[in-house]
Amino acid sequence: MLDSILSEIDAEIARLQSVKALLSSAENNTATRRRGKSAVKSAPSAPAKKGKRRRLSAEARERMRQAQVKRWAAFKKSARANLNATVSPIPGTKKKMAKAVVK
Repeated sequence: MLDSILSEIDAEIARLQSVKALLSSAENNTATRRRGKSAVKSAPSAPAKKGKRRRLSAEARERMRQAQVKRWAAFKKSARANLNATVSPIPGTKKKMAKAVVK
């Protein structure tokens, strides 16, 4: 009886030591790798073509600026309209507040 218990304990110790060895080797591997990078190296892709950067003329930049100003103006106008529509004063409160201040 005692021998069987001791042999089971020895088997469990051997299993735990093998698990510990696996975990410690995995820990060493993750320490050398960078986070977020896969362990498998992918084949290098085709090099990106470095073309000449397109230059815009001053007139084109000005047209783009004017279009953006127009877009922002429309956006701000609609935001202002929405703000005015949602925040409306409660009727009659202005007179009550004015009377309270006068007293």
